[in-house]
Amino acid sequence: MSNSIDYEIIFEVAKEAANLAGAEIRKAMLTPKCDIATKSNSVDLVTETDQKCEDLVTNFLSSKYPTHKIIGEEDMGADGKYNLTDDPTWTIDPIDGTTNFVHRLALTCVLVSFIYEKQTMVGVTLDPMSGEMFWAIKGKGAFMKNFDGIVHPISVSGTTSLQQAVVSMDAGYGREEEAVQKYISVQKAILLKRVRHVRVFGSCGLTMAYVACGRLDAGFEEGSWELNCGPKIWDFSAGKLLVEEAGGVTRDVTGRKSKEDELNLMQRSVFMAGSSELAKELLDTIYDS
Repeated sequence: MSNSIDYEIIFEVAKEAANLAGAEIRKAMLTPKCDIATKSNSVDLVTETDQKCEDLVTNFLSSKYPTHKIIGEEDMGADGKYNLTDDPTWTIDPIDGTTNFVHRLALTCVLVSFIYEKQTMVGVTLDPMSGEMFWAIKGKGAFMKNFDGIVHPISVSGTTSLQQAVVSMDAGYGREEEAVQKYISVQKAILLKRVRHVRVFGSCGLTMAYVACGRLDAGFEEGSWELNCGPKIWDFSAGKLLVEEAGGVTRDVTGRKSKEDELNLMQRSVFMAGSSELAKELLDTIYDS
């Protein structure tokens, strides 16, 4: 079936789907506040706009490809369980960075990816407030379109040393003693390595896009299914392809696996860097902490 799939057409559909949600986010951002509910805990938020955007994207994709599977964040329930098969599958995160959206911080994005035979083949990340769109088709490189409509190929920074790196490390949703102490310990270890700086954006999708285009040098967020915390497939499927097509590396940091394993779509941690050398130094620092 792979030979019968036109990934350029898939990309056009993904782009249109992302733009549908982006238009709703821009309208909502003009209002002073929104209704908020919680999911896994008090800091894991969802809004009416999340559901509206997911419905828009799901209905649009289903109208184009009624036999394709769709994995969407707001339809998965609190535990977020899902299955990934070899079938053509879309992932959707209608508002990645919901806390930022709730507080009207313009650091959110729409994430749409297409997976076939458990491999991300197309990924789209739309920043609806800046108008920037990032995308990749497997084997064809990574690109971004500015608000002015100009398309540029993108590449990672290639930074090889922590002392020259700006690193994103998101705290995620863990607020228990163990999770907080672990985050503080890792951050301290990175700072003591004389990292150039640490950033927290609150959006896995934007973080991965920024690594892909060289604005950040690396980024990570740890989690696990056991603790029901950390990013899920809809948070990083598109970004994984973006980073790799832009020349960067991703790693699976679940359970301290091999430092050469790629990010696993079925796990709950994310790690990416602009070079294998920087990835190794940062992973060594994380593990040693």
